[in-house]
Amino acid sequence: MRFVEARSDPPSIASEAAAALSISSCPVTRLPTRTLAAYAGPGLPVAALGLPLVIYLPPYYAGPLGLDLAAVGFVFFLVRMLDMPLDPLLGHFMDGTRSRWGRFRPWLVAGGLTLLVATVAVFFAAPGITVWYLFGWLMLLFTGHSMLNVSHIAWGATLSGNYHERSRVYGWWMGGQMVGLITVLVLPAVLGQVMGGDAPRPVHMMGAFILAVIPLTVIGAIMGAREGAAQARHPRITWADIRRLFSNRTLAMLLLADVLVNLAPGVTGALFEFVFVRLLGFTHAGAAMLLLVYFGSGLLALPLWMRLAVRFGKQRAAATACATGAVLHIAAFLVFDPEQAWLSYLAIGLAGTPYAAPGFLLRAMLADVGDEERLASGADRIGLLNAVLTTAMKLGYALPVGILFPILALVGFSAEAAEESAPGSLLWVEGFWIVLPPVILLPAALVLVRLPLSAARHAEVQAALARARKN
Repeated sequence: MRFVEARSDPPSIASEAAAALSISSCPVTRLPTRTLAAYAGPGLPVAALGLPLVIYLPPYYAGPLGLDLAAVGFVFFLVRMLDMPLDPLLGHFMDGTRSRWGRFRPWLVAGGLTLLVATVAVFFAAPGITVWYLFGWLMLLFTGHSMLNVSHIAWGATLSGNYHERSRVYGWWMGGQMVGLITVLVLPAVLGQVMGGDAPRPVHMMGAFILAVIPLTVIGAIMGAREGAAQARHPRITWADIRRLFSNRTLAMLLLADVLVNLAPGVTGALFEFVFVRLLGFTHAGAAMLLLVYFGSGLLALPLWMRLAVRFGKQRAAATACATGAVLHIAAFLVFDPEQAWLSYLAIGLAGTPYAAPGFLLRAMLADVGDEERLASGADRIGLLNAVLTTAMKLGYALPVGILFPILALVGFSAEAAEESAPGSLLWVEGFWIVLPPVILLPAALVLVRLPLSAARHAEVQAALARARKN
């Protein structure tokens, strides 16, 4: 029987308010820090892989490995497009998985093993490879990444059912991601200083780090964090279920917001090396240091955004982060100067403070939407919902490389050598960098602030689920 069918007459406004008040005032069981740290671990290889895929690997394949710039942009775009339908399918299968290890942890292991194989092929490719080589191994890499990432995010929704504790769970999840980003940035610089000219290429260092942390973090998560049991049945999904799911206005707004908040860093990530090295004149080491400061400030600001989410609600905190990010992006570009490093570090540090907030708050909000879906359908589809949100995130990162790289190739920009670029092509790079992120982030803020998600609303849903279980 569907949970929604088990409900009696709709509760009055007064009874709903009372339910919300009683639930929100109940003591919250806080998860131990060691549990959250163990759970956050697999975020290290996920994020460490994501950064090279956006910033380092496309220029590496179009530069030292000698593939055509437009072809590289097309392959990365195509693989992301082909990978996107796989996420919802994997999420559906995960929801239906029943094993002694739970629904999501077996998929975490499978994704880790797949990534180990594909990382070797993609990060340690030799000159002379073809576009088909890049396409095939990149496809396997994205498949393993999807298995690991979707299972990891969906698992987090089962750790707690409390509105505010979920912000804490996904705040730690984002913390693991940020540590992975920072480490993969620091590693080449440190090894470069220690080993000098004998140091491997940065792409190779990043690949080695990913290979090292995948088994460590996956095993640590499995041993150190529990997995909540499925809260409802998982019936076979039909087209009618899919249509009903995507007619959910809250979910549709959440997906749109996720595309937008990932499209902005997708643009800056794709253009980062071109802007800071070619346009602004920073050295490669200086540009890497700026990225480090950017992500480091995002990590340090995480507790602030978690507190703001508790004080004002997740959707308002996420909207504030988007609007702040848009303003600080423009302000930072106006003061970047390779001759005044301290000013550049200060500017990019301020610009990085809102970076992490939308990502973890959207995942926490999706966990709440999963409770609403369970109330409406009687089915626990948190894996599918997180897979759909992951697909939206990938779309945001895929579009910049797939669209901007071919445009830059058409206007005569060369990814391999500055002297080979056509006159005026750098103006296109500058225009894309300055204009696109704010134009994307401000509408995202408007969408987020209108999301009908709140602690009181979630308490009402939890109360209705409790009544349905009793019936």
